[in-house]
Amino acid sequence: MPQGGRSSSPLKRPRPTARGWTLGAVGVVALVASALFGRTDVLFVGVFLTVLPLAAMISVTVDRPRLTVTRSFHPDVVAVGEKATIVTTARNQAPRPSPAAHWRESAPAAVGVQGSAPFPRLEGHQADSRLGRDTVVLRQDVVPERRGAHPVGPLVVSRADPFGIAYAEYAIGQPRQLLVTPRVVPLSRGELDVAHSEGTEHELLRHSIPSADELIAREYRPGDPLRRVHWRATARHDQLMVRQEEQRSNPEAWMLMDTRPLPPHTPEAADEFETLVDLVASIGVHLLDEGFAVSVVETGERQLSGRSGAGRTGTMGATTATYDVGSADRMLLADLAAVETSVASRDDAVAELGAGLRRAGRPVPVFAVLAGSPPAELGALAALRSMGDPAVAFVGATLPQETAEVLADAGWLCVTFAAGDDPAECWQRALRRQRAGAVARGD
Repeated sequence: MPQGGRSSSPLKRPRPTARGWTLGAVGVVALVASALFGRTDVLFVGVFLTVLPLAAMISVTVDRPRLTVTRSFHPDVVAVGEKATIVTTARNQAPRPSPAAHWRESAPAAVGVQGSAPFPRLEGHQADSRLGRDTVVLRQDVVPERRGAHPVGPLVVSRADPFGIAYAEYAIGQPRQLLVTPRVVPLSRGELDVAHSEGTEHELLRHSIPSADELIAREYRPGDPLRRVHWRATARHDQLMVRQEEQRSNPEAWMLMDTRPLPPHTPEAADEFETLVDLVASIGVHLLDEGFAVSVVETGERQLSGRSGAGRTGTMGATTATYDVGSADRMLLADLAAVETSVASRDDAVAELGAGLRRAGRPVPVFAVLAGSPPAELGALAALRSMGDPAVAFVGATLPQETAEVLADAGWLCVTFAAGDDPAECWQRALRRQRAGAVARGD
């Protein structure tokens, strides 16, 4: 929804420009000279030059811009590194034309709004509601560099008198939040993607219709087992078709997201945390696209809400953020846009993850994304390996090497990542390691 405002408050109170200060200083000198030499003509010049900057400041105060401002974003939600358009509509509410001015949007540096630009002259306010010559639409493209809910606005209009002796800045309207989500990259399907596998971990219930010809058929996709080819449907549609089976329930996957406090004075850990969020976002969206219901456990204070705050019941009656509805990917990204490292860590995060995995009743995909400092429950996390299929740990480079060693010894597939790493490359490293392990086992 567009958001607007009519308030016009001084951001920088009227003050003389360099020219104004110079004229004022010359006026003071002239006053002193007139007193010393008794020259009335110099006294007149001194009074005039001294009063002129004051009169100019009064002018820019009285003739301040009187505008209404509305603001919208296209799209409403944007990912880091993607382009968004800020559309600001300003309408003159004064009966006389607007004075010459400059404008800019107030926003954090991470949003990347443009600098000051001339503000178009507007005609006096018109009574009808149509956009006329008293209205201007200002557009600018931005490419946000950092995720988060960034306030854009108010509109800053700087006003100077016609002689450039005094100026002031006015903040008009109310800010609106631009939601910038983490960067999401597509991940390839492979051994880590078991959403459509034939294993018992995803119990599939065939349609209850006794005739196999009655089963729903869909187009063949690479990776579908040939035993599921529906030959009669293939002949009828003149393309390879496979039997579509119904899932008894949505396959589920679990993620452990490390949001514990960062070690002090470690900017590289802060950058690594941003890469961690990108990893969680990319993996989570990938799993949702493949049909999983995704539950995310945070090692710090709970920040993710999931589907309207509902989730799987966790330890001590709390709920785990779960994403399993039609717009779950947007919910996940919106939650991750504002997530930060917590001020305190939890001592029941791994227990909550274990409880969820036990309720699943069978091994399910579990992904742990760790960074910052070694988890206190490292041994308990390693012990959950048997409940995950696959069980993958992405371990930040700032963590001690023993973190990955403990998890790997327990059978976790461990992949190290550093600040700035591409989530797709991290995923590929996990796939290569998974394949190498399968070859070593002779699978």
